[in-house]
Amino acid sequence: MTQILRRGLAVAAGAVVAGAVLAPLPAHAGTDVEAASALGKKTFSYPYSKGYCFYSKPLKKAMKVRVSGKLRYVRNAYKFNRGIRVRFHDPTLVEPKVTLATATKCSGGRAAKVSKAKVEQLWYDWSCKTNVSVFVGLPWQAGVGATRSCGKTKRAHRSTGYGAGSGFVQHNSGAPAKWGWGRDGKGIKKGGRICLHGDGAATIWSGNRSDSVIRALDVCVPASYKGLS
Repeated sequence: MTQILRRGLAVAAGAVVAGAVLAPLPAHAGTDVEAASALGKKTFSYPYSKGYCFYSKPLKKAMKVRVSGKLRYVRNAYKFNRGIRVRFHDPTLVEPKVTLATATKCSGGRAAKVSKAKVEQLWYDWSCKTNVSVFVGLPWQAGVGATRSCGKTKRAHRSTGYGAGSGFVQHNSGAPAKWGWGRDGKGIKKGGRICLHGDGAATIWSGNRSDSVIRALDVCVPASYKGLS
């Protein structure tokens, strides 16, 4: 969706998955070296970190789950008539990590060892569209499955099991998951942010007993207009 902005490239608040923005060039744009150098394709990357704690009454243990990493995307800005058209596309997860710490309680307390554990992270399109392509690298998986925010939809998924302990970390070096949207400029809603839905999940065992939790940990980063105003 194209938005006409009369004064610069102001960004309204809200969640965005991709978009195109059309704005008039300033009168001195022809000699503005900074604005000229900002045109073309640029890659932006922003860190994210979201977490929660769940207390398992049956096992009397707290499960502290956190997802973190970077969300990278491409901005393509170019002259269009008397303005600048801006498109954001191809959001990519970079080194998405999930951690699980088990403790005696959510606030304070001490580490509590479990006999084994499993951590998972699932990522999917902010608009919940099932036709959006997801590209993953091993050992990730892509396919249609259940999610917290969108029900059954296409998602990127990785699950890892561990033995006894109280601290567990799933590292994912590189950029294992990429979404193919936004190159056509469609999808912009309100302006301001590039977003993905993420679910962080964990299962712990104490002897022959287990308990599980999964919660949505949505991630949004700024849609950058740096150098264009």
